[in-house]
Amino acid sequence: MILEVEGFSPLSNIAKVFSGYYPFLKIEFFDGPHDWHENSLKKNLLPVSKLVSEVTLLSSPVQIEVHFWNKTGTVEQMFKNKAGLNIQIFRKKNDKWIQTVGTDDLTLEEQNNIGRKDSEDNLHGTDRKFETEIF
Repeated sequence: MILEVEGFSPLSNIAKVFSGYYPFLKIEFFDGPHDWHENSLKKNLLPVSKLVSEVTLLSSPVQIEVHFWNKTGTVEQMFKNKAGLNIQIFRKKNDKWIQTVGTDDLTLEEQNNIGRKDSEDNLHGTDRKFETEIF
């Protein structure tokens, strides 16, 4: 996926495209950076209605190329380095969204699959931790 980041675009556009590829993941934007394996504080959350130009000094459009094999932490760093955007990737866990803080080394595909499985378990009432195979 190639994300086009332009100054006149609202942050919601970037988030929407990203979640279109990874429906069990979402991007949130923050007014400050975070370190690898570090969470972002809710008080620093930016409204997705803000324009890119309101939260970054981006002078010209950039493209951010994101692949399913990219690690979560790497994608967050790409947004910071290429567009000046501080993002945190969240994963769906049951009916909530959690920061992928302790799993920055997992790929987007792995994160999305975990979110899918957690959502299916929640929907179907399955707790896979207690499943055993019967011979």
